[in-house]
Amino acid sequence: MSTDLATEVASLEWYHTMELPGGVVTKGFFDHRSVLDRYGFPASMAGTRALDVGTFDGFFSFEMERRGAEVVALDVPDTESLDWPVPSRLAGTTRFQPRHRNFDVAREALGSKVDRRFLSAYKVTPDDIGTFDRVFIGSVLIHLRDPVGALMNLYEMLEPGGTIHISEEVHRWLDLLGRGRPVAKFQAISPHLTWWIGNRACWEHMLRAAGFVDVVHGATFVIPFNGGKGGVRHGVLTARRPL
Repeated sequence: MSTDLATEVASLEWYHTMELPGGVVTKGFFDHRSVLDRYGFPASMAGTRALDVGTFDGFFSFEMERRGAEVVALDVPDTESLDWPVPSRLAGTTRFQPRHRNFDVAREALGSKVDRRFLSAYKVTPDDIGTFDRVFIGSVLIHLRDPVGALMNLYEMLEPGGTIHISEEVHRWLDLLGRGRPVAKFQAISPHLTWWIGNRACWEHMLRAAGFVDVVHGATFVIPFNGGKGGVRHGVLTARRPL
């Protein structure tokens, strides 16, 4: 084990649990490793460009790179850029702040070439970073005031025929009660730093409202908390930008 790497990793608060060289493992708030196969990423992404929106510590950026993609990772530059409800902002919560150093530590340890950019999902353009074969956005839309607006902008980041791949929290009871109808719970006045939690039909309709077609529902599963009981129920959906 690298003593210097282990010491630096231990000094930071992590969102993602990641395996780094030398047996070093980050103690993230969530541990996606056991459910990674549920996301439905292609085994090989060689020869493609992928955009990871809201990269945080970089778990999915590094995974797509490991599968062969050229990856650009987006993150916000600072706390003031986070799109959180006013009560959460006024409360001065520190959970889930931008973790720029975490990403840098992991990228250096992995020898990664992921290109991180501090750009908003609402405003990024092809002039900034080009276009992509795949856009991935995970556990981010629930934290956005205007998720459809973000999806509409990300539509422009895809090549015609390209795929958007989302994974978002799915409300269990709305899924059962909605029976295919798009329903979301608005919960901006809460301690959870989220604006909405939708059922699967809600996320599908948001994708369609943004212009995407051929929506496919993937797995529904629980992302486990690291070292504790429980987790957060998520659903995966993919869709295409029309040719």
